[in-house]
Amino acid sequence: MRPQIALRLIGGGLVLQGLLFYGFATPLTIQIFPGASDEAVHVGMIMRRGLAAMSFLAGLVIFLVRDDGYRTTKRVLFGCGIGFAAITLSLIKILAEQAAVIPLPAIALYGFVAVYALYISVRKQKTAQPLIGSTLE
Repeated sequence: MRPQIALRLIGGGLVLQGLLFYGFATPLTIQIFPGASDEAVHVGMIMRRGLAAMSFLAGLVIFLVRDDGYRTTKRVLFGCGIGFAAITLSLIKILAEQAAVIPLPAIALYGFVAVYALYISVRKQKTAQPLIGSTLE
């Protein structure tokens, strides 16, 4: 897969995540922190909306950089891979400490995107090689 396609998918996914986090801030906060007081849910909702805006911003930047040079897209993908790995490790730590309820599919998805982005970023570019014995005269 080409790095540009990977950036389209990751950027589009982050924009979608930002929109969903903003639109469903309260139900998501209640799901992750069951039993929280009304004041705590309100604070969580405000913070989730801030996170939604940052996710939207990051996704938009990643999406817009997709058609820059090959080297730039590989560097952005490498950064995405490191960032998503950090998110995955953070979610695993939160889950292990039982600090919040984190859905396992979310951890798996972030982990997959981390590995996928790192793989695409370090993979060598395929070059077209002439067929043996062909003449281009």
